[in-house]
Amino acid sequence: MDRILNDVLLPVLNVLYKPFDWVLGWTALFGPVTAIVLVGIISGAAITLLQKFCTNQKLLGRCKADLGELKLKAKAAKRAGDAATALRLMSLVNRIGGKYAWRAIKPSFWSVPVITLVCLWAGDRLGVLPVKPGGTVEVRAHFEDSAGGFAHLVTAEGVELVGTSIVPIEVPKDAAGRQARWQVKAAKEGVLPIEVRHGGRSYPLDLRVGLRPPTAVTVFNPATAGQDQLQAVEFVLAPTMPEAWWNLWFQWAGLYMWLAVAVALGLRFALGVH
Repeated sequence: MDRILNDVLLPVLNVLYKPFDWVLGWTALFGPVTAIVLVGIISGAAITLLQKFCTNQKLLGRCKADLGELKLKAKAAKRAGDAATALRLMSLVNRIGGKYAWRAIKPSFWSVPVITLVCLWAGDRLGVLPVKPGGTVEVRAHFEDSAGGFAHLVTAEGVELVGTSIVPIEVPKDAAGRQARWQVKAAKEGVLPIEVRHGGRSYPLDLRVGLRPPTAVTVFNPATAGQDQLQAVEFVLAPTMPEAWWNLWFQWAGLYMWLAVAVALGLRFALGVH
């Protein structure tokens, strides 16, 4: 499962994110919180406009009106004791209701996948704070249970190591597995290369500094027979916003959902979307 995630899903997502970088990437210029607000508003508006202009609203309006009238007639027939008429009318209600539901839901077959990708993109690009020039970020190398010895972090121009470059592999007090940790300081914007070395192997990474955060976790090895290899390297990035009641304790995703739903419902009412 890990191999499928790392070798198939993540590379595919990285390709699918490119169009969203072009279409929505400009929002990052306003800061991550404002960017989330803008992406939420755009998503809610897009859903409603898609429903408005990719469905036959006249037909849906007639169906809705017919359904209301037929339900009233069926209730009247039931009160009058005319069970046969009530049954015939309700059968017609079900047929029209099925047509209405199918026509109304059709745009969601491609809007839902797109919105799902937007959410994944927003989590990757906006869910954590970017590294700014002059800022410090912690680098954590995660190892298998039998890994030991030392790990070495090599930095390039523009990345200043805070502390020693060679550190022991151990289990920190706040962790459940074996790790090596470093602090690095970014001196300038750009994609700055760093490298973790362990066991005769090198693991290159890109520390992105600027508007966009770096990839938080890069996986290098699945589980090995010897259980003594480096598995992944993590940049410890601060979340864009803390968990709170107003974001449903979902951090950025809660704010995004509130805005998307509110805009979609408000615009739906304003445009009279069926």
